[in-house]
Amino acid sequence: MKKNSGFTLIELMITLFIVGILLAVGVPSMRTFLQNNQLIATTNELVSAIHIARSEALKLNKKVTICVSADGKSCVSSEKWAQGWIVFVDANDDRVGTGVNCSAVADVNTDCLLRVHEAVDDPLLSVSGTYDSNAADIEWFTFTSRGVPKDRGASQSGVFSICSFDTSNSVINSRAVVLSLSGRVRVSDNAAVISCPASP
Repeated sequence: MKKNSGFTLIELMITLFIVGILLAVGVPSMRTFLQNNQLIATTNELVSAIHIARSEALKLNKKVTICVSADGKSCVSSEKWAQGWIVFVDANDDRVGTGVNCSAVADVNTDCLLRVHEAVDDPLLSVSGTYDSNAADIEWFTFTSRGVPKDRGASQSGVFSICSFDTSNSVINSRAVVLSLSGRVRVSDNAAVISCPASP
């Protein structure tokens, strides 16, 4: 007579219990891992956008602005960079932007988009910043044709803080993107320069 083989009920319950413990330990670690990856990716994308703004200002011999944009077409008056941002040729120096892509514009004296960054898809991540000169919230940076951040003659420099929160609004990780008066940009983990808001 052939003997049936398989799991007993007790073996199955023990296996499910072990899987439950592994999930309870692994899921929070996976969430933190994903949040840290989003923090690093957002930091790198912001640094890249600043580099593009500066290099295009030098290459085109025009003012180029990077600003907060909720619609990917024009600037908004907001310090919440997690809404997204745009890099555009600011030919008329009005810091407004336009929805027209630069490749579709024949006249280089017209505002046009160079790069669009959509909103950050992590609701527990904030991107904000302050100018060094007056501690006001950063809403834009404009690079002159010489690659220097200046707003209508006034030099600009500042620090962007990219902060990752847990569900109880406690900061779990943060980084800073520092833009100097010369237009150089660097990333820092120094807590002294990072200024996270109370919540994302």
